[in-house]
Amino acid sequence: MPDDSKKIAFLINPVSGSAAVRKKGVAMVEALKSMSGYSVFETQSAAELLEITKHLAQKNYRAVFACGGDGTLNLVSSQLVATETGMGIIPMGSGNGYARHHHISLKWQEALQAAENPKISVRDTALFNGYHFLNIAGIGYAAKISHEFKREEHRGLKGYVKTVFKNLKMDAFNVRINNEHSSWEGKVWMVDFCNGSQWGNNFRVDPAARDDDGALSAVIFRKANPLKIPAIGFRLATGSVSTSPDVYRISGSRFIIQFEGKRPLHLDGEAADIIVNSAVIEVVPKSLIVWTPG
Repeated sequence: MPDDSKKIAFLINPVSGSAAVRKKGVAMVEALKSMSGYSVFETQSAAELLEITKHLAQKNYRAVFACGGDGTLNLVSSQLVATETGMGIIPMGSGNGYARHHHISLKWQEALQAAENPKISVRDTALFNGYHFLNIAGIGYAAKISHEFKREEHRGLKGYVKTVFKNLKMDAFNVRINNEHSSWEGKVWMVDFCNGSQWGNNFRVDPAARDDDGALSAVIFRKANPLKIPAIGFRLATGSVSTSPDVYRISGSRFIIQFEGKRPLHLDGEAADIIVNSAVIEVVPKSLIVWTPG
């Protein structure tokens, strides 16, 4: 267990990201271990990562730095919600959506500056049928890809693109979405609920999304002519998806979504549960302390 005399810890997922990213992780671990005042843990499983994070929060650590991708951040943040321990971010994943949302450098040497000179803020998190998420969660095509990507041997952007090309067919389904302000009903390819702005690799689902405003946005990708897919992809990559007539956005603090049958769920880009018929999605305002470089 951790050395409780040290109050900043780094939790590293050694299998997060591509081979090149993992190589950088080795260099970072060596550098951290040569510094004084830090606790460093190389976790071997999600269960171990959760256990250590929970222990550090109970011991009132100032901050726990999640070193990995959005999946690692999801796990660490789930144990730090409603505690006095902040979460720092060293992006070492495939897409690094939440880190990019906060404009954190992908160079670990620069991201590490948050440990010495932090900008500390309190951020929203969210729940999808009771499951914690930090950045984006949803059902439909993106969730299908996350479940297929989980089976892919190659990580990183190359592996993700390969997974997409192996699963080009999009299955449309009917949904009804209600929140405190409005309702929407129609046929969709996917619906993602955004606390942050992007999936990762600068593919921005809702460029205007904030994680400090007490609200989420439901981004609805309506069924459209498949010939429009390249244009939608271009808008996602250029931050102009809000101009697409095939993408609709609703803002609110609590949503109920109803749909047909069983649908895979992703939480922060990671394959999660199978959701049946309906779900409740809600924001948890000002629930997580986040450290970013000052």
